[in-house]
Amino acid sequence: MDTANLFTAALQLPDPWKVGAVEFRDVGEGGRELHMRIGFEPGSRFPCPQDGCVQADCVVHDTRERVWRHLDFFQHKAFIHAAVPRVICPKHGARTVPVPWARPGSGFTLLFEAWAVELAKHMPVSVLAGLVGESDTRLWRFIAHYVDEARRLLDYTGVEAIGIDETSRKGHKYITVAADLAEHDVINVTGGKDSSTVERFARDFMDHNGVPEYVRLVTCDMSLGFQKGVREHLPNARRIVDKFHVIKHANEAVDEVRKTEGRGNTLLKKTKYLWLSNERSLSPARLETKRSLIRQRLKTARACQMREALQDIYQDSQSPAEAYSGLTRLCSWMMHSRLEPMKRSAALIRRHWHEIMAYFTHPYTNAILEGLNSIIQNIKRRARGLRNMDYFATMIYLNCSNLDLKAVTSN
Repeated sequence: MDTANLFTAALQLPDPWKVGAVEFRDVGEGGRELHMRIGFEPGSRFPCPQDGCVQADCVVHDTRERVWRHLDFFQHKAFIHAAVPRVICPKHGARTVPVPWARPGSGFTLLFEAWAVELAKHMPVSVLAGLVGESDTRLWRFIAHYVDEARRLLDYTGVEAIGIDETSRKGHKYITVAADLAEHDVINVTGGKDSSTVERFARDFMDHNGVPEYVRLVTCDMSLGFQKGVREHLPNARRIVDKFHVIKHANEAVDEVRKTEGRGNTLLKKTKYLWLSNERSLSPARLETKRSLIRQRLKTARACQMREALQDIYQDSQSPAEAYSGLTRLCSWMMHSRLEPMKRSAALIRRHWHEIMAYFTHPYTNAILEGLNSIIQNIKRRARGLRNMDYFATMIYLNCSNLDLKAVTSN
């Protein structure tokens, strides 16, 4: 088998396409590139590329030279050259024939694009661009194309439980991420963290056969913006305040008590994580230190006991009635504690009482989103920040959504 036939077989070219010539070219500083010319026999005929047209033997009108970047051949860049034909269809006139190795309008072959999309899951696109010697803008263009195409195939029919959480994008700019709590994958990313984010989610949800009226549960934080958005755009959903956000607010209140008391008590110096950590995660020495401080009748120790009581309610309550009783007693204790941060924490619980109590009937949390958020933050760190919202969303979908990329990259 000669070289041309070997490369024709390797590229799996259908008739009448075939490799006509293969050559290595010197490109300076000892570099070389592989260039393959693909053509077709004179007199070849092609089907009309117009959708729905049955004309199968259109004559070639003229050709236009095109070049595509292909997968590297060992350490050498590889390129495909072809004179792409335009055919004359009796019904549709002149039409350009699509080539079987690349998408229309792309400067890369399908194999190169599929390989680059897979690598983009594991490294910043700017690094990938440096490795392959291309601009990151060109790579972003087709990565976004495949992610968008794969998202169009997603079907959210039957999705009933949604988790919503915001995360920082850069500085004080935020994105809101919505996840399917049953399938554990991201289904929407949108900029901002106000009620309009829920509206944009609902529109995108409907574009994928989701029915906002069928969503019965939404877990989120205590944001008034999310509350308003869920009320207006997911009208039948019961809102559940994520328990981790409730405990987070209690932790912040405990630390505020420690800071205030610590100004006049050196015993509290460098003890922040003694009070914020669960006892089972403390070493024996640190646990003994904490217990000795508790015996000092510190205000911080009382605040910590209230926070631990809140955790016990979430962990040990066997029924909504038991949780109701426990939270009622805890809020009363906090309100009579003479500790302003704990009183504010109790007031916060009371303001969101029904949404907090909903957890004990429907024990959903945003733990899935917290796990996904670690992946999202890793994407941001390794790219040293993504200023472009669309690029950031593309990478989140690529890494955190259930996309069937093979269905679009192999087409």
